[in-house]
This record gives sequence, structure tokens and C-alpha cells, in this order.
Amino acid sequence: MESLNIEKSRPPFRRATLTVLVALALGGCAVQPTPIGSAEYQAQVQDLHQRLFAGQEKISAPLTLSDATARAIKYNMDYRVRMMEQALSAGQTELANADLLPKLTLSAGYSTRSNDSFGYGFGTDGRISPNPTASQERTHETGSIGFAWNVLDFGLSYVRAKQMADQSLISEERRRKALQNLVQDVRLAWWRAETAQRLRPEIDALLDEIDQASSRAKLIETRRLLPPLQIVAYRRSLLDLEQQLSVRRQELGQAEVELATLMNLPMGTTYTLAKANSEDFVAPILTAKMDTLEEATLKNRPELREESYKTRVSNLEWKKQMLGLLPSFGLEVADNYDSNRYLLNNQWASGGLNLSFGLLKLFSLPAMNRAQQAQSEVDETRKLATTAAILAQTRLAAVRYDLLAHEFGVWDDASKDDARIVTYLQSAKQVGLETELELIRARARALVSRVQRDFVHANLQAAMGRLYNSIGLDSLPAQLPDHDAATLASALNEQIGKWEQATFSEKPLPKFGTFALEPVSGVPASGAKPFEAAMLRILRLSKVALATDGKPQLRLQAIVELAPQQASGRPSKVKLRLIDSSGHVVAEAEQSTMLLEPVSNDQWQALGEGAAYRMIEPMRKALRQPAAVRPAAALSDTKPSAALWLRHSLSLGNPTTMNLIQHN
Repeated sequence: MESLNIEKSRPPFRRATLTVLVALALGGCAVQPTPIGSAEYQAQVQDLHQRLFAGQEKISAPLTLSDATARAIKYNMDYRVRMMEQALSAGQTELANADLLPKLTLSAGYSTRSNDSFGYGFGTDGRISPNPTASQERTHETGSIGFAWNVLDFGLSYVRAKQMADQSLISEERRRKALQNLVQDVRLAWWRAETAQRLRPEIDALLDEIDQASSRAKLIETRRLLPPLQIVAYRRSLLDLEQQLSVRRQELGQAEVELATLMNLPMGTTYTLAKANSEDFVAPILTAKMDTLEEATLKNRPELREESYKTRVSNLEWKKQMLGLLPSFGLEVADNYDSNRYLLNNQWASGGLNLSFGLLKLFSLPAMNRAQQAQSEVDETRKLATTAAILAQTRLAAVRYDLLAHEFGVWDDASKDDARIVTYLQSAKQVGLETELELIRARARALVSRVQRDFVHANLQAAMGRLYNSIGLDSLPAQLPDHDAATLASALNEQIGKWEQATFSEKPLPKFGTFALEPVSGVPASGAKPFEAAMLRILRLSKVALATDGKPQLRLQAIVELAPQQASGRPSKVKLRLIDSSGHVVAEAEQSTMLLEPVSNDQWQALGEGAAYRMIEPMRKALRQPAAVRPAAALSDTKPSAALWLRHSLSLGNPTTMNLIQHN
């Protein structure tokens, strides 16, 4: 075969030019870190601070619980993040659906070169042609529109789109859970903040009075007006009460800041909450059966729904891997154009089919099946652990509510008793200095009891919200006519109110029989009337009914014994007896005190009040009638007790179970 030697010249300046261009391109790609300047960062911070509180509706009236919850839903930043994440997930689902479409490609090109693309050809005999030829212009344009569709890519894109759809549903369940937690947090913060706003003025005033009483006690100790041990013990008890009030005041003060943070109010914003009537505070009875609560929990909890969606995502992932083992079949159709004038046909259509099969991937099929089996077992175990955890949360919420309801009853009785003691001491405060000092301590103790009672009531309301949260019920309907704060508050009040009416019932008041007070003996006629009137008034305030039909269940006798006059006063003893209809004595009590001569009507009144206080509880027990049987109690089913059931669940040591319980 003949060959033709052709000498080609390559100017050196072209290589140098190319080297310079490459160096400039590489140098231009170098990026240096550039920190944000102080002025720019300060402007960003100011802009963030302005946008953080922008667009909020003004607070024009005292906020109810529904109003505060509505503002938190509308303006809380953490909940907004969850909402944005859910919207982002929905957008990614739409983007994944776009991948299902075939590829329709439109392309255009422009090409040029510095010389002609001449070249030597050779014939069938292998001889190289001596004359160079070219079939392409130096400059030409190209264009094409093509349609391509791959069956395997379509299948994989379809599975990915279904996974993204399930991911969007997972984001929706997480948004639901964030809303439920927000409603619960606002409920606790609102009740504590309401207690703080209602009781803080009384606490502050009493703390000042305790300070004055402590200073006065020091003066009394210095002048030896009372025994030193007695006055020191008195001052020490005042300090204990002051410490309790100060601790509760700090806790309640933080609640206002927490509520403002949940509502995303600017720092330092003052707001007023609608005052609740503490006299109407009660602990409703949890009447819903545990089976009903557990059924609602399994039906509504977002965590369990999320686990179901995660299982679907895992199954789709396995299907996607199985599809990857199938042959890839593709179809391509295009219409092309080239402006090259040396071409015989400048425009033409093209098409093609492509089939490929990765044979070696088949060897990974057994490993893929084992991995899928392990993943299915993990998903199933995690779902079971979540189920156990949410059921434990529901039972714990019910148990916690019952315990707090009992504690509230204890503090409610203590608060009422302390208030009666204050009333009694106020009636007898002119008897002496000792009683006057005791009155200050009794008032402090009564306020501590009220604060404790209202604090427990706030925790009781939080326990009610925790039970609502543990069941997984939504606080808002699916559709709302508007999303302003008033509409949200109305929907919240209606939705939660229906659940409370269906789950709780008012605690029935105990029924008591009636009594009759026999005329007091041993008291002068002038003192008998105030003595008996004081006893009847205290018993009436204590819900002990006086017989009006002449048929009392019990008769109360009061006998006053007055001792001879002494230097410090006149000792007196009141003997009290409670007699049933058959004449048997069912209860007895005595009260001793010192009266100052001349005995005034105020002293007889104070003596009668003290005697009534002595007999309140014995009379209640003796007059109490059997109450109606409590409706279906929350924990009175045939299942094991909540404590034993929870102990068994936690004994498994499952981290998922314990983490979910602690989170709730």
C-alpha cells in the first residue's frame, strides 16, 4: 500500500495562546471565603427582628385560653417551620411527578473552526487519495427536536414519586403532632399565667405584711411581751411561708414569659388574660372507658400513622431495587437539521430502540431479599414499639389526671379550712396579742394553700390537655372559613369543648342529712343569741343543712362551763355532743379558751364559731348519705392496673418505647 507523506505546520504561538487561556480559566475558578460584613449583618438582624413580629393582630381584649391558643397557632415560629416543611414536601412530590413524563428535547448548535476540515481518503484498494477533500463547512448550525422514553426509568420514577407522596404524608403527620404539642403547651402556660396575674397582687401584699410581722416579732422578742421560744417559732414559721410564696411566685412569673413566647409576642409586651373564678374550680370526673381511649389513640395518633407511611416507603424502596434488575428498554425519535451545504439532506428524521440488561446484578438478588426481610422486621418491631409507647402514654395521662384530681381535692379542702381559720381568728383577734400574730400567720398559710390549690389546678388542666394530646385528636377541623385569630379561637373552643363533654363529667356534690341546734346552756341570755347565730352561720357555710321540716337526722347540743375568774381571764369550756334520732351520742368534742371580763357579744360569737369548727367534720361524716355510683370510670375496666401494665412495658427496656413516653 502506497503512502503519502504530508508535512503539517503547527505554529508555536497557538500552543502558547491555548496555555494562557487555560491558565486564566483555572485562575478565574478559584473562590476565596468572604465573611459577611458588620454593616450587612446588622442590617440582616434588624430585618429579621422586624419580620419576626410583622403582621400580627393587635390584642384588644383579655385573652381567653382559646384566644391564646389561636394566636400561638397563627404566629408561633416553630409551628410555622413545620408548616413550611409540609409545603416543601408537597412541592417535591409535584416535582417527582414531573419525572414521569417522557424526555422531549429541543437543541440548537453553532459550530465554527479556523480552517477547513480537509482530509485524505482511501479507496477500496487501500490507496490514499492524493487530493484532500472536505464534507463540512467551517461554520454551520445544527438543530434537533427529540423524543425519548425509557420504560425502566419510567418505572423507577413512578416508584420514587410514590415515595415522595408518602414523605409528604409523613410531613403532614409531623405537622399535626407539632400542633397538638403546641396546644398542650399553651394550655399549661395559660393556666399558670392566669394564676400568676390573679394572685400576684395578693402575694406581693402579703409578702410585705410578712416582712412587717417579722420585724414586729423581733420587737416583741426584745420587749419580752411573749415567751422567747414562742416568738422565735412564730417568726420561723413566717419565713417558711414566705419561702413557699416566693418559690411559687417565681414559677408563676415565668409562665407569663413562656406564654408570650408561645404566642410570639415581642419581648416586653404586656397582655392581660381573662380571669377565671377560682371559686368555681372543680376536678371533673374522667368517665370515658379505657378501651374507648385506647381505641381513639390507635386511630388518631400521628406517630403510628407516620410509622405506617415509613413502612410503605421501605416497601417501595425494595420494589425500586427489584425494578433495577429488569432490562432497560428505550425508544428515541428525533427530527434533525444541519446547515452544512455539503450535505445532500440537510433535514432528516431518526429513530432507535435500545435494550440493555445487567446480568451481573442478578447475583445480588438473594442479598436484596434478605435485606428486605430484615427491613420489614425492623419496621414491624418499630411499629409495635410505637404502639406500646402511645398506649402507655394514654394510660399514664389517665392515671396522672386521677392523681392530680385527688391532689386538687386535698388542696381545695385545705384552702377552705385555712380560710375558715382566718375567719375565726379575725372574729377573735381583739382577745390578745397572741391571737393577732396568729392571724397574720393564718392569712399567710391560707394564701399559700390558695396558691398551691390554683397551681395544682393548672397542672390538672395540663393533665387534661395531655390526655387530649395522648389520644391524638386534632384541635381544628379540616376546613375553616377563615384563618384569623377569632375564627381559630371559636373552632378551638368548639372542638375541644365537645371532647371534654364526651370524656368528663362534673363531680357530684355529696348529699348530707339535716340537723337541729338545741338551745345552748351555760351562757347568759345576752350571749346565747350571738353564740348560736355564729354556730349556725359557720355550719351553713360548710354546707351542713339545718332541718326545716322538724325532722332532723341529728341534734347538736352545746354546753358551756365557765370557771371562776382568774388573773388572766375567765377559763371556759364548751362541750359538744351530736345525738342521733334514737338518742345515741355519735360524736363528742370539747373546746377550751380564755374569756376576758366583761364578756362581750364578740367573744361569745368567736366562741360559737370555734365550737362550730370543732363539729364540722364529725357532722359531715355522720350526715353524709351514700352517693350515686360513679359512671364508667376511666381505669375501672377488667384489664390489669396501669402501674402493673406500665411496669411490664418498661421492663422490656425498649428505647423507642421509653423515649416516646418521656417525650410526651
